[in-house]
Amino acid sequence: MSRDWLLFLDDLIASAQKIGRLTQGLNAEQLAANEAAFDAVLFNLQVIGEAVKAFPPEALEGLSTEHRSAPARLRDLIAHHYFSLDPDIIWDVAVHHVPSLLVEALNLRSAADGIQGQS
Repeated sequence: MSRDWLLFLDDLIASAQKIGRLTQGLNAEQLAANEAAFDAVLFNLQVIGEAVKAFPPEALEGLSTEHRSAPARLRDLIAHHYFSLDPDIIWDVAVHHVPSLLVEALNLRSAADGIQGQS
């Protein structure tokens, strides 16, 4: 059973929004010290990476070049090299890269909704 890529897009959006809530009001050191929040950010970064992997090529065109592959690479790093994660890099991704990816994902969702509405 295959899952519609728009559901993966919705997962990406929800996870990016969660990361925003999890990091709000924190700094890098506070996030690293809060095990539950740090683990939750890692989980949601994995969800984002899995979601991007499920996008069809035409959907990936709606993302910047960086966001077409970086989330999937980070997901693989978290899953397979969890022991070498740098909390400062996770912080940077969470507060700088995820928000810009969220904007792109919301634009992609709006465009997809517009196309679906024309059917």
